[in-house]
Amino acid sequence: MITLRRYITEDWQALKDIRLEALQNEPHFFGGRYHEEAARADQHWIDMLAQDDYWAFWGLYDGDTCIGLTGAARLRADPTCALLIASYIRTEYRNKGLSALYYKARIDWARSLGYKTVEVHHRSDNHISKAANQKFGFVYTHTDNVLWPDGTHDDRLCYRLIL
Repeated sequence: MITLRRYITEDWQALKDIRLEALQNEPHFFGGRYHEEAARADQHWIDMLAQDDYWAFWGLYDGDTCIGLTGAARLRADPTCALLIASYIRTEYRNKGLSALYYKARIDWARSLGYKTVEVHHRSDNHISKAANQKFGFVYTHTDNVLWPDGTHDDRLCYRLIL
């Protein structure tokens, strides 16, 4: 049975493990670098989960096995907006509609904290992310060119949902 579970501070090791797996397997799609995040102290992961009005992370589970991760965070530039981050699903579980669980949980979290809008950003070639956010009513706002953590410049497409 596939379930989505919101992580609490005691789940820091599970968060760290699946985040590092995502960075190793799909470094092109994530806003982080494996070697930097692997070197972070355990307290870093605990602290992220302790700030539950700023960050939220969920693990996707098949029984007791973590098969994915997603998150949301307050957008630094706009404290009334939540940013959807860190979505990853192991390859063998993709194309099964599981990202709908991610969107519902993150949008509900943002609403519960009174955020006015939710944004999602992705690289120009991440067509899967685009298809998923379009199903939930996100509207394209703009494109900008950014330096990604893997050292490449690429377009970042930005979408917004008004809550």
